[in-house]
Amino acid sequence: MDQPIKSFSVGKYLQSVKRKLTETPAVWVHGVITQMTVKERVVYLSIAEYEEGNVKPVATLPLTCFIPKYAAICQKAENAAKPFTLREQIKVCFLVQADLYITLGKFQAQILDIDPVYTIGELAITRQAILKKLTEEGLLHKNAELELPPTPLHVGLITGESTAAYKDFTTRLDASPFAFKIRTEYAKMQGNETESTVLAALERLQQDSEIDVVCIVRGGGSKTDLNYFDSEALCRAVANYPVPVFTGIGHEIDKSLLDEVAYLSCITPTDCAKRLVERMTESWQAMLTMVSGIQDSAKTLLSETREELSGLAHSLQQAVFGRIQQEKSGLAIKGTSLAKEVQFILRNESQRVSRNEEGLKQGSRKILDLEKAKFEITELKVKSASPETALARGYSFTLDANGKFIRSKAQVKAGDLITTRLSDGTVQSVVQ
Repeated sequence: MDQPIKSFSVGKYLQSVKRKLTETPAVWVHGVITQMTVKERVVYLSIAEYEEGNVKPVATLPLTCFIPKYAAICQKAENAAKPFTLREQIKVCFLVQADLYITLGKFQAQILDIDPVYTIGELAITRQAILKKLTEEGLLHKNAELELPPTPLHVGLITGESTAAYKDFTTRLDASPFAFKIRTEYAKMQGNETESTVLAALERLQQDSEIDVVCIVRGGGSKTDLNYFDSEALCRAVANYPVPVFTGIGHEIDKSLLDEVAYLSCITPTDCAKRLVERMTESWQAMLTMVSGIQDSAKTLLSETREELSGLAHSLQQAVFGRIQQEKSGLAIKGTSLAKEVQFILRNESQRVSRNEEGLKQGSRKILDLEKAKFEITELKVKSASPETALARGYSFTLDANGKFIRSKAQVKAGDLITTRLSDGTVQSVVQ
């Protein structure tokens, strides 16, 4: 008869496995944080292992950490030589104890401690790698090579909403004698949303063609916040930005990679605003110097011109006086010559008038005699053409009953009374 097969309940089996797991010693495990969720009592994390050049993990380990332990680990990270904050996408090395969550039968190791030196080293390696790439691609000083306008009055501001950094920056500009125009785009200046919100703010400001300079500012705070500005994406965006970018991220000693690629890195938001005011002051002083130079040049030119005009006026006066004397002499000569010519003309004209007068007297008599002879000839012609003369010569003329001359027989007909005039009288007759 076969012996019955020994079996365990699910709970007992998992408890047995859990005991075996907890008996294994805690070990250090390193990887990249891929997920992190903070609950009321427990923090759930996942770390993963990646092959170089591959974004898909080759192994993933779920972890848990009770809130008190998590707080102690965070404090340890913040007190490290190079402080950092636990967040996604950074490399960590945790001391973990294998464990099993019996209710779900899920393997879930617990975090007992952290090695901050490992993370600091990895952050430094990552930072150096980004810095090296930016340098090799010529991006490290690309923004700094842009020309800052002499009067950067149109300012694009990226900062946290309702923050002291915003107030410090704007107050400093408002207190200046210059009319700065500020366009503010708000972004998250700490935490995982820093990169995406700052990139979005940069893109919005780039649409404004009036912007002369962009300032990214945040106030002082935890040194761990500085790590968010080591983003390669942010560095590339600032390096390739079309206008100068100032940073005033509020850390006097340490610099982020964003500070390295910016046109100018300032220690505080107030200092950032101060640099803009200084730029405007330099331009204002340069303009005053230029105006003063123009004024001095104008005075010198006016003085030289005045002297030149005075010399020209004197020369002109002498020339005019000489010309007047010359013209006077010429006029005197011409006056004398004209007087002689007038006398000559008057004498000639007087003689001509005398001749004309005598000729007119002689001519008038000749004209009158000629006209008298012409009149006498005309008178003879008229007399010879008169009817009386013709009648005296033996001619006669005939008139009709109306007293009109009859020149053709067609003018009369039989029975008409006609009158014939002779030198010694008239004769009436009837036409037959």
